[in-house]
Amino acid sequence: MRTFFLISLLAASPLTAAEPLPIDPLWQSETFRKSITASYGIDSRIEPRITEDEAFYLDESAKAMAANDRTKAISVLRESSLLEKSPAMLFTLASHLFEAGEAKDADESVKFFESALAQFPNFRDAHRNLGVVLIQREEFEKAKTHLVRALALGSQDGTTAGLIAYCHARDGHHQAALDAYRLAMLTQPEERQWKLGEAQALLALKRPLEAASILQALIALAPGETATWLIQADAWSDLDESLAAAANLEIVHRAGTLEPNALLSLGHLYLQSDLPELALERYRAALASTNPPSPTRAVEALELFLSRSDWPLAKEYVTTLETVAGYREALDPAKGEKDLLSRLTRARAVLELETGDAATGAKRIEEWLRREPLDGECLLLLARFREEAGQKIEAAMLLEQAARIPETAAGALLAHGRLLVAAADYEKALEHLEKSQELSPNESLADYIAAIRELVETR
Repeated sequence: MRTFFLISLLAASPLTAAEPLPIDPLWQSETFRKSITASYGIDSRIEPRITEDEAFYLDESAKAMAANDRTKAISVLRESSLLEKSPAMLFTLASHLFEAGEAKDADESVKFFESALAQFPNFRDAHRNLGVVLIQREEFEKAKTHLVRALALGSQDGTTAGLIAYCHARDGHHQAALDAYRLAMLTQPEERQWKLGEAQALLALKRPLEAASILQALIALAPGETATWLIQADAWSDLDESLAAAANLEIVHRAGTLEPNALLSLGHLYLQSDLPELALERYRAALASTNPPSPTRAVEALELFLSRSDWPLAKEYVTTLETVAGYREALDPAKGEKDLLSRLTRARAVLELETGDAATGAKRIEEWLRREPLDGECLLLLARFREEAGQKIEAAMLLEQAARIPETAAGALLAHGRLLVAAADYEKALEHLEKSQELSPNESLADYIAAIRELVETR
């Protein structure tokens, strides 16, 4: 049961964020830049026709760009009297401004792209480039609209498909993201961002072995890119390869770039691999960081120690936990959040019970229940204290109270049923056990009930 608790808790806490990786590295990609600055041909369905006068200004602007004089290229177009009536010139000016990379230029770029589209709604490359600008401005819904329109108008470049994939991934549409990333790689097979996106989509679709293989190839090409190691750690974890996942995180930790939350996850993996001393070291490193994990996650680590009965290490961890300045308010009985304080109270009480100080543990729970009398989990724990102290009647009374609280009713009925079995009151025990089974069906409990029922029938 303890092993299952540890695995289920790890499963609920992914090692790295599920969101797609930041798209920022794409802006430095040579493949990407070429796809944006490429000239367009003449297709009257998707591109405006160009007059001789427009061609003159576009040619002058192109010559300036060829000479690496972006300022002149922009001014040639901006100062032309034809600009406001020329979708092609508006598009070219908008693209030059976006490539300049300044925020104010990006604002103008959006305005000029939109002007071009107002005059020529089917301007495919304007839809595509506007989508790119909006992605960089984190206006993802608007960006996706323009990118999808570019695709519908026949855009076949990897940038359009890859950025649509990125939008799908952000929306949690992982199969659509996977399909779009693979479409992007048909024309941009070497673009790292699309390969990373493909791996993340495969992970989200529960295909970790395929993801791990893609990520291994990327790691071989650029071992210094720590994000790839982190995503592959998720893949190994999904494959129940705890040590492999820990090895990935350890590499990032030794590089000095592992975030405190991921350090906690590394500790969890060491616990799962039966390396509790290493787990404690990583937990302490996480708590000692300038931006430690949330108090909730820190208490979670304590609960993991308890689930393994690692009492001495749990005591050491509690000592460290209580010294973290950032946790003082959260763990203050007068100021902290109720659920977190309840969990910490129960954890410390269990630790005291298991290390020979049951009286202190029981007193801790009693004090908490005076403040929060409807804390069902604490009622269950206090019942356990009473039962182990031989106070069966008091334990039964506490379990009756816990059974009236919906969140703990099933557990309380089960515990009370077992208490009655120990007292040889089988028929009454069956009543409690069957009610527990109704509230929370469980195969092992069904077998237990059948065994008790058989015992009653043979008496």
